[in-house]
Amino acid sequence: MIAETGESPTLAEIAARVGLSSKSAVHYQPGRLQKLGMVARDDHSHRAYRLA
Repeated sequence: MIAETGESPTLAEIAARVGLSSKSAVHYQPGRLQKLGMVARDDHSHRAYRLA
């Protein structure tokens, strides 16, 4: 997605890519990846996640 648009994916885009019907089902995963230090988050953007 970043390669296609230059922006991080939204939760809805992530949900669609992994086959989930609800973006709330995806919401937990980025937070977990952030706690593991795999992604970083900018709190001032909707497309806030980037690889750490």
